[in-house]
Amino acid sequence: MNDKCIILNEQLQRLGTPYKFKETPYCVVCVSHDTVCVTGCGYKVVCLLSVSTDNTITLTREINTTSMFISICCMSPSNMVVSTYDDPRPVRMISVDGVESDFDHSLTFPMKTYKLDESRCTYVQSKNTLVLTDRLAHTVYIHDTVKGTSRAVTNENIQEPLGACPGPGDTVLVCSMDNHSIVHLTIDGKILGTYPVDMEFPFSICVSKYGTRLAVSNCSEGNKKLHLYKTSQAMS
Repeated sequence: MNDKCIILNEQLQRLGTPYKFKETPYCVVCVSHDTVCVTGCGYKVVCLLSVSTDNTITLTREINTTSMFISICCMSPSNMVVSTYDDPRPVRMISVDGVESDFDHSLTFPMKTYKLDESRCTYVQSKNTLVLTDRLAHTVYIHDTVKGTSRAVTNENIQEPLGACPGPGDTVLVCSMDNHSIVHLTIDGKILGTYPVDMEFPFSICVSKYGTRLAVSNCSEGNKKLHLYKTSQAMS
């Protein structure tokens, strides 16, 4: 909410100088070793930023979009998957060149238009699996984008799911906000485990490139946290 992009090391110490946006950013993804893509840095805008070896962040390009995007994750080296709000298409795609596209009609998405903090998405590249969370329906939707199949996962451990990311070994990690925990799922929707976190309403989550670190942040009023965890062999 301070409109910045900040680089932290594994001790969560700041590196370099934060980049200041014109408006509040929503989500960030690394698309290469020196390039990040950020949603919400303007009205219907996606920003491409470059990161130098001395951790200087520079705006490379602003991409104007036709939809309002929130979460963003990599689908391939040149394409990203994004969740939307105030749009009847809850999930869309955008290339690093700014070309927007939609998933095939064989994929069945919820027939609803989400508000700002009601849904997020992620993508498990190795399994061509798209994951969409529905916070108010307490549901995680898992879509096989090759086979065109979809399944809805509900469970007492999944309460107000929001942020999600690929987990170790082709799995999925989802923030269960109302349970103050992280739920670990297979791409078939089987729950592998539930991990309480020492924060209220975990909101956003990501795993490091080699699956050894897990970062979680929350959206609690007045008690905002960012935690970095080591992942154990039990999780992977």
